[in-house]
Amino acid sequence: MKTLQLFIICILAMSLTSDEELVILFSIPSKSDFFTTDNFGNSYLIKGDEMKKYSATGELLKVYSAKSLGKITTIDASNPLRVLVFYKEFSSIVFLDDLLSQNGDPLNLMDLSLEQSDVVCSSFNNGLWFFDRQNANLIRMDENLQTVVNTGNLNQLLNLKMKPNFMMEYDGFVYVNNPEQGIMVFDIYGTFSKTIPIKNLKSFQVKEDKLFYFLPGEFHVYRFKFLTEAVLKFKSGTDIRLERDKYYIYNADSVAVMGNSN
Repeated sequence: MKTLQLFIICILAMSLTSDEELVILFSIPSKSDFFTTDNFGNSYLIKGDEMKKYSATGELLKVYSAKSLGKITTIDASNPLRVLVFYKEFSSIVFLDDLLSQNGDPLNLMDLSLEQSDVVCSSFNNGLWFFDRQNANLIRMDENLQTVVNTGNLNQLLNLKMKPNFMMEYDGFVYVNNPEQGIMVFDIYGTFSKTIPIKNLKSFQVKEDKLFYFLPGEFHVYRFKFLTEAVLKFKSGTDIRLERDKYYIYNADSVAVMGNSN
């Protein structure tokens, strides 16, 4: 079994050791366009209109495809029992259960006058967040698809140009990635809280008091409470996610899952 030594730069005594050793626990050989994970340690690999779900031990569990909806743009697996699949080209959303079986008919955003939505994500109690590019507003709908939050035009309110490419909700806040400015943080009522000045990201994770994000060759761990950051150096991978103390290292032809050698 191969091992990989991580060289870790710790700033202000982060809770990481300077010589942590990881081993490859297993690899998933599968060509894909992008991937994500859930909090059970499952992996989701997306290629065109097809999504493959792998278990926390690397076993292929299910394959899902809806060719009539085109290529999958993004998925949100923050709730593994209700996976959100977004098809931007066709302005549609599909919800899948943990077996990747479709729950109901696709949601057509044109029916909600939200066909200009660039990014979407899941919210608590089966709600949804949308960023409507046409009006530059952040909208939350409840499980009955009733609008409960509408921020109004954020370009005007915040005096900037919103062009988000990713967002997620976690623990009462929604994190909207606006690459030119950073990560814009709003509460669940749509009130702007702050900007985290980390720019040019494609995606990230938020867990407990930490923000995880990847830059070429580097996996960053940022702690909100102490405003400290650690950087883990990786020689391979174009994206990395962390689930249950395991690193999911993504390449276009595989995902390597690494954990502590102990």
